[in-house]
Amino acid sequence: MRTRTRARARIHVLTGSALVAGILSAAAPAYAALPAPEADAYVVSSEALSGAVAVSPTPHSTYPSGGTETLVGLDLGAFTTTSVLTAKTGGNPADGTSSASAAVDKLGLDLGVAQASLTGVESTCEATPTGAKGSGLIAGGSITVLGIPTNLQANAPANTKVSIPAVGSIVLNEQTTDADGVLSVNAVHITLLPALNGANLVIGHAECGGAEPAEAVPMIDPTVAGATGGVAVAGVLATVYLRRRNTGADGSAA
Repeated sequence: MRTRTRARARIHVLTGSALVAGILSAAAPAYAALPAPEADAYVVSSEALSGAVAVSPTPHSTYPSGGTETLVGLDLGAFTTTSVLTAKTGGNPADGTSSASAAVDKLGLDLGVAQASLTGVESTCEATPTGAKGSGLIAGGSITVLGIPTNLQANAPANTKVSIPAVGSIVLNEQTTDADGVLSVNAVHITLLPALNGANLVIGHAECGGAEPAEAVPMIDPTVAGATGGVAVAGVLATVYLRRRNTGADGSAA
């Protein structure tokens, strides 16, 4: 009778330990891979085109240290505008968040074999320790080849691709995420054909990635919980089992 009582007690202890291990495992937070939050934003960028100079990210803001960068008007390379170009980034190591945005009201492009115009360009990106989200949208736009215009979709779904004969391709609301959980958003990404130098033009770039909060001190490190946590639970189980082995269910010595 005492043997069966001890067996039942042992089963209860093992069941309880499995529950505790499950709770510890579920409580371990999943954080982004970055050591600290980061962000990057710019309104225009292009590689060299035939007869046009390359344009480095303009205006350009990065976090850290972050802030707002603006430029009133632009006539450089393939880009022309009289509007204000704005790039902004920020972040908070305490909660592991970051953000980025890039915007311009109107923008003209001269690709040599084609001309394009865009309105209401805006890209945004927001990141937390558990992921990032964003969008790259235009209010309207068109590209004209040999006098024939092609309208570009406003507020297009992510990674909408448009093929432009004799020119290349355009991706609207382009979104990609790298292995560290950093999200990159381009409102418009134009890739020219190899015959046109295969150049790339980006309009409205916002990039962000979150990280583990600097103030967070997890009770159990997820990377070692399986090892040290298992040893600790095993030690507790051994102690409880030995006590129950040497003590009867009614408290008397075995």
